[in-house]
Amino acid sequence: MRDPQVKQAKAFSWAQWPATDAGATAAPEATPTRLRRLILDSISSGDLLPGARLKEADLVTALEVSRTPLREALAALRAEGILERDEDGLRVRRLDWRDVRSLYELRSTLEGLAASLAARNAGEAERAVINDICSAEARLIQQGASPDVLARQNRQFHHAILQAAGNSFLAEALERLSRLMVLLGATAYSLAGRAGSIRDEHEAINRAIQAGEAVAASTAMSHHLDNALTARLKLLSLTAGQELD
Repeated sequence: MRDPQVKQAKAFSWAQWPATDAGATAAPEATPTRLRRLILDSISSGDLLPGARLKEADLVTALEVSRTPLREALAALRAEGILERDEDGLRVRRLDWRDVRSLYELRSTLEGLAASLAARNAGEAERAVINDICSAEARLIQQGASPDVLARQNRQFHHAILQAAGNSFLAEALERLSRLMVLLGATAYSLAGRAGSIRDEHEAINRAIQAGEAVAASTAMSHHLDNALTARLKLLSLTAGQELD
């Protein structure tokens, strides 16, 4: 099975998928779940851009898989709103400014609540984990870590807060939202100066949670995501006008 990559802005192709997983002795099975994850990872990494067309016949040949698991994977991604169908077939969904703003408005509401609940409900161990992740991020930024590394650290920070909030229904809602966030593409850590701003914003959220100040934590999270929206719209403007086939 092969892994998708966009090698040129207007040319979609497929690179060789590793023959085995780490420590495995056989090629990975082409299950719907694995194919769905493969496509999602390619969108998240920016290898597969919004608007890229996915032709079933080409994918069957390129990925060396049968039609049934591929169709199931594509159907699942369409149901989740990751793919959309137009007159030319299936494409990776494009989000416009209104879509991005709406996503961040909902994210701000949900994550603001998560921060507030974490400040009220987190135990000593959970507060220590959040603080350690925040401190590790500051060190990574000082060391000049890559945007991808910082983005992973960012996900850990937000995930730790959500776990400390202790609300399973809130976690489910944010999980559904995160599936659409993959469509946003490149991380905002790639913008000049944004990493330092994110560090300061995370530190403000962390201080409020450590102090048990629910309102301050929610306010700090909302401020962070307002700035994240501004950065995201800037990134969107930089990639506007790209057409893919």
